[in-house]
Amino acid sequence: MDLSQYMELFLAESDEHLENINDHLLLLEKEPTNTRVLNEIFRSAHTLKGMAATMRLERITALTHEMETALTLLKEGMVAVTPQVIDLLLKCLDSLNAMMGG
Repeated sequence: MDLSQYMELFLAESDEHLENINDHLLLLEKEPTNTRVLNEIFRSAHTLKGMAATMRLERITALTHEMETALTLLKEGMVAVTPQVIDLLLKCLDSLNAMMGG
């Protein structure tokens, strides 16, 4: 199946999710115990992972999967939200943007 016809839609929707992740990571940095914000970041990363998997974009799928794993540890309280964790997630976000040509 040729997925190229869906790439423009994928990129547009991905851009929205990346922007949402960025905005909420900045908010989480200010409010590290805000579970609503953390859940919103997780939701966008999860959706992005699923869309990338559908498009067979393995590197994007793998990175968003790793982000999901880290976010799960944060949600479960196994890892604290620290400036270092936020910095790492922002670096992941930069990598995703680069992978999508942004």
